[in-house]
Amino acid sequence: MTTIFKSSIHYLTGILLTVMGAFLILLALFVLFFEDLIVETIIVSSLLLIVGILCFWILLDTKYKIDNTHVYYVSGPIRGKIEIASIRKIEYQKGWYNKSFLKPTLDFNGIYLYYNKFDDICISPQNRVEFVNYLLTINPNIVIIE
Repeated sequence: MTTIFKSSIHYLTGILLTVMGAFLILLALFVLFFEDLIVETIIVSSLLLIVGILCFWILLDTKYKIDNTHVYYVSGPIRGKIEIASIRKIEYQKGWYNKSFLKPTLDFNGIYLYYNKFDDICISPQNRVEFVNYLLTINPNIVIIE
């Protein structure tokens, strides 16, 4: 059975992605409809449209799934999975500072999952405690750092 945990969204991140996505999409449409249709304007407006859609995709499709063996993370085009048995420790993260390279999250407060020998990822499920407890039921050997 797969359990889905939505990502928490910090209000500044939500506002930034919404405003930036809407602005880029509207700008792309403006360029397409009110400028001369030459190759350069089509390319520029297409790029603006793609980045604008990407903003909304990330905002609306960031979540984490857990089945009996893996944690799956999805944040727009960023996708991956982590074997739960390989998770060594979990650390609660607060604030702007992030020490992880991979951060498929929309919030500043999240959790670090340390897995394999040197890998880590920062994620931000809405209910961090429930997420961690669910992982602990599957792998009770995970060390929790608060």
